[in-house]
Amino acid sequence: MASAVLLAAAFPAPAAETRAPEAAVAAAEFLAHEFTRLGDGYPNPASPGNNDAGLMADALLAMHRAGVEPAVQAKATAKLRANFFSATIVSAGVMGKDLIVALDQGVNPRQWGNDSAGKNIDLVARLGAAQNSAGVFEDTAASGTRTPSNVFGQALALIGLHKAGIGNSAGAATLVRQQCPGGGFRLNPPDSGATARCTSDAEVSADTTAMGVWALVEIGGHQPQVSSALGWLRAHQDPATGAFSADPKSPAQVNTNSSGLAAMALALGGDGKAASRATGWLAAMQVPGSVPVPAMAGAIAKSQADLDAINRDAKAFWLKSSGADNLGKQDGLRRASAQALLGLAAAVPDPAPPRPPGDPPRDGKTPGDGSPPGIPVRSAPGLAASTPGTRTAAAPQNPATVAKEPASAPPAPAPSAQPVPGTAAPQRIGQARALEPRPVSFWEGPKGMAAAVLAGLLFAAGTFWFLVRRKGSRS
Repeated sequence: MASAVLLAAAFPAPAAETRAPEAAVAAAEFLAHEFTRLGDGYPNPASPGNNDAGLMADALLAMHRAGVEPAVQAKATAKLRANFFSATIVSAGVMGKDLIVALDQGVNPRQWGNDSAGKNIDLVARLGAAQNSAGVFEDTAASGTRTPSNVFGQALALIGLHKAGIGNSAGAATLVRQQCPGGGFRLNPPDSGATARCTSDAEVSADTTAMGVWALVEIGGHQPQVSSALGWLRAHQDPATGAFSADPKSPAQVNTNSSGLAAMALALGGDGKAASRATGWLAAMQVPGSVPVPAMAGAIAKSQADLDAINRDAKAFWLKSSGADNLGKQDGLRRASAQALLGLAAAVPDPAPPRPPGDPPRDGKTPGDGSPPGIPVRSAPGLAASTPGTRTAAAPQNPATVAKEPASAPPAPAPSAQPVPGTAAPQRIGQARALEPRPVSFWEGPKGMAAAVLAGLLFAAGTFWFLVRRKGSRS
């Protein structure tokens, strides 16, 4: 059983004076404005009326490392702590992710909140109780059945405990056993033999491999395994775009979720060149500030097909529903942005690959100039990434399948229009306050200028009279 969980970053959050790349800041501002617009939480399309706690945590991890909107983060963290937390259903990945958020936000992880039975949630103690004697973190179903967590759950638990200052060599050994012969990591250990080493590359993906790299870099001391996993990632990076597909058997179906995760892993592993190629593509998937729906500005589209749809009709895309809650595409943008943001902040993006001949220009650029749309990118502090996740009263997190869509060249952006009613208008990155009208003082107006000239003449006359009078008095 897979848990749909996201990761945090292996590095501390940037200092207040450190600014993330512009593309990362813009994506973080999109997530922050979504929190504010939606009442400090993200709704769960699969469970109307409930928040998507997994996605909220993903966004908090990303925003924290981009160094933006600490007040928004604090409110969203409070909402997350009040979210449903089952007293019987256990997900090691959920607890590991919440532990990282708690440490990021300065919250005591041993007093995270209350579970559905009203008992205190000590994330550290509960993670310890979820690990068996062989070092395997286990998830518990409502029936009481315990099964091994997948790579995401095992890694998140290890990362959270490591950040809390608790080592776990048995858990690290379990994670290492999930690395397959080609260097990539499988998603699920066998239920009946979690201590068995992987012998087949059948289940390997960019997402799980990136997660394995991030955890091993965090806990340290596993350079051969990290090097092997980085080699697998480089071998499966799209040579034309630098992007990644979750499924190595479908390399053309690249997406920003997998690419953000892989970019983070490459950067953490020390391969800045490969990481920058991936983040260059991520920056090219950013919704430009000129989008007719201001609430979408800075978001990262999941795929080239989604970005094309936004460029054709942003309003229709924003309001496209996958159900009665009307959150289908909006939820997808939040999910993709949270994961891509951490990849964007992990490395300096290279320019996007040149577009095919005849591809229409974007944002005033000439076709084929290799310039990504949206917001310019600057320097880069390092950090990490994520995978989608939800937590509801019904069940622990399950893996979310990212829909892959074939890439195609985007058309020119749609002309500017009025925003959709009810959407917030975030401030654009780089928008100068000088563009706003400011009051004109009396002295800047024509009467003020005339008064100033008259005052000057009177002063000159007075000075002349004083000097002449003084000279006469000496005669």
